[in-house]
Amino acid sequence: MKSNNIKIIEKEYLQGLTESQIKEQIALGNINKVKEKTGKSYLKIITDNLFTFFNFVWAIVAVVLIAFNSPTNLTFLAVIIPNVLIAIIQEIRAKKTVEKLSVTTEPKATVIRDGEEREIDVSEIVLGDVIKIELGKQVPSDAVVISGYAEANESMLTGESDAIRKQENDVVLAGSFIVSGSIFARVIRVGAENYVHKIEKAAKGFKAPASNLFRDLNNLIKYIGIFMVPMTAAMLIANYFAYSGDINTAVIKTCGSVIGMIPAGCYLLVTLTLTLSVIKLSKKQTLVQDMYSIEMLASADVLCLDKTGTITDGTMCVSDVISLDGSSDGEIRRIMALVEGSEESLNNTSRALIEYFGRTESQVIDKIPFSSARKYSAVALEGNEIYAVGAPHFVPCPVSCELEDQIALRAKKGERVLLLVRLASLDSVGEVIAMIAISDRIRPGAKETISNFQNQDVTIKIISGDHAATVSNIASRVGVKNADKYISCENLSDEELSAAADEYTVFGRVTPEQKVLLVRTLKDRGHTVAMTGDGVNDTLALKESNCAIAMADGSEVARGVSQIVLLNSDFSTLPDVVREGRRCINNVRGSAVLFLMKTVFTICLSLFAVFTVSGYPFEPKQFMLLEMFIIGGASFLLALEPNNKRIEGSFLRTVMIRSIPNAMVMFIPVLLLMLLHRFGLIDISDLSRNSIAMIIVTLVGFINLLSLCRPFTKWRVGVCLIVGVGLLSVSLVSIFLLRDLLFFLPAFDNLILLLGMIGISISLALILQLFLPNMEAWVNKMAGKIENRKRNKK
Repeated sequence: MKSNNIKIIEKEYLQGLTESQIKEQIALGNINKVKEKTGKSYLKIITDNLFTFFNFVWAIVAVVLIAFNSPTNLTFLAVIIPNVLIAIIQEIRAKKTVEKLSVTTEPKATVIRDGEEREIDVSEIVLGDVIKIELGKQVPSDAVVISGYAEANESMLTGESDAIRKQENDVVLAGSFIVSGSIFARVIRVGAENYVHKIEKAAKGFKAPASNLFRDLNNLIKYIGIFMVPMTAAMLIANYFAYSGDINTAVIKTCGSVIGMIPAGCYLLVTLTLTLSVIKLSKKQTLVQDMYSIEMLASADVLCLDKTGTITDGTMCVSDVISLDGSSDGEIRRIMALVEGSEESLNNTSRALIEYFGRTESQVIDKIPFSSARKYSAVALEGNEIYAVGAPHFVPCPVSCELEDQIALRAKKGERVLLLVRLASLDSVGEVIAMIAISDRIRPGAKETISNFQNQDVTIKIISGDHAATVSNIASRVGVKNADKYISCENLSDEELSAAADEYTVFGRVTPEQKVLLVRTLKDRGHTVAMTGDGVNDTLALKESNCAIAMADGSEVARGVSQIVLLNSDFSTLPDVVREGRRCINNVRGSAVLFLMKTVFTICLSLFAVFTVSGYPFEPKQFMLLEMFIIGGASFLLALEPNNKRIEGSFLRTVMIRSIPNAMVMFIPVLLLMLLHRFGLIDISDLSRNSIAMIIVTLVGFINLLSLCRPFTKWRVGVCLIVGVGLLSVSLVSIFLLRDLLFFLPAFDNLILLLGMIGISISLALILQLFLPNMEAWVNKMAGKIENRKRNKK
């Protein structure tokens, strides 16, 4: 960063920088911009979708088939090329949508330039700018106060939770929050030079997708890739000998084996489905900054909520006013309007009082300003009217036992109590006029939203820096289960807090470090944790969670580390994200069964062909019906169906439990047919054998699709009908018009064999349906025991 002296006459600070000074600073590079990785570039989206391992394999297969003069076997490209193009187009579309929405969440700053207030992006601030920072705003860049008074929360930067007084010549640090007052400050550091940058860099570092689904898919692809290399070589040798040294046939059949082993489009389907979800959620004012987070939120079984800004909207309201000296309601309103009219800086409490009582200007003779340490303010007005407003036991007045009981009762209800006191002088003890109860304002829809999550067996945890009893009361008001189980974390050790993580529902007086520990402990105990927050003190815990959700009206740092931002700051939109995620992931799991069914079948058949040197029976083109209709078309349509079931268990385990049995139903009839043919028990040509085998595979694939669609819905019935009509139509066209493009129609004397094999296939499919539920339950039970043992050891 280049240095440059900015000459500003402080008594003329309201003029700010001139246009020429701004241009000079921009030319020197003194702007508040830091290069950060925020997502994929358009080029990376294209390259990531084009240059994959399987695309490389398909390209080699296509070149080989062209070289061996077999263009009719390039039909698999009719599935692959559209899949890749659609994935690229939709991901670019989602990126544009996210970028467009991101503009609405870009942090803004108020600066003084050429004597005028202007609102600009924080990234446009230059060294020497005069910035105006008001209550609730985050300091955008390190600066020195040149006018005004405020209190700043620097807990994220210094670990000090108390508000720090800021007045003329004090430094305010980027990332801190103004919790009371208003100041003008001159920027002294920008960009990477800001003190907060190191902390933000640690918190906002580009986070690798924590997606179980993508992790399992990547592992599966890696294992298949490792297996394919030696298997392809062995298959080529086996086919060469099986087909009497015919290298052309051997190569084409080997290509058929390679294509069959690839779960074509499975990865693309996941990406495409998540991308469509991002676009759909954007229409509901939800910015998904990391599409993999949709899965994590849909999988969450624990939701950690911060009280302020999530359950409550961060503002307060007057809930009750009780006269204690016989003063009328009108008199109390008149006095409070005068007191609030003397306030120079506003905080949430004074805003609530002004909203209820109004504000009347009056000449101030003397005053004691409010501070977080004093917890009250007092003012002497013209006409010898002297009043104080503040917290009980701090404001100078006696508190009777009866009043003490009323205060305690209000506290149990989650309300804050202020006392209005009449004084003889600013340093005297006065008499109480009235008790004013103030409560947090609950966000509209918070109760329904929490009920929605709890009905889906999601455990709610409330984590707040406020008093535990107060937070517990608010949790009860919005229907949180076990809200009476609360604990103050003020003096808890890390071990005690970890032990309390599962036992309690409400955690009060929590520090930012304790929030991180709670989230980490819940994750270590096998939970998938989603967290909402809006403050700087939530940032590290948000980053630690599996899925971080921020409100748009919260801190810029919290929005920066969160994968999901609710642009309308409406907590009630969160169930829409969950429903979309569950639809996406649950349906992808079902669809993936179809992809991996073919992969497992092909691997088994290839192993048999290699070990028996009987030759792989299928050419690449013969999988077209299976790929295009039963796998590709059906999986995409099924992925669009609503599905609000909570996601449980490992993606890979869930899919393989169903894929392997379905593949066996395909494999066993084909294996039987090949054994009968190899040992001369049936007298048919290789072409007839292969055609019968392909008909069986396609038919069983369709039966497995029907099984997957149970229980039937209108949508699923429609998908099955579309696939069935498509299969029949293309088959007839292939046989009668395209000269056996996909398979050869067996001779009449082989129809009995075909019908017999179909009967065996249907019988196996029915048997599978009887035992599959028990098989799934047993595997899941055993897997759960293994995971529990691992967790207990850890």
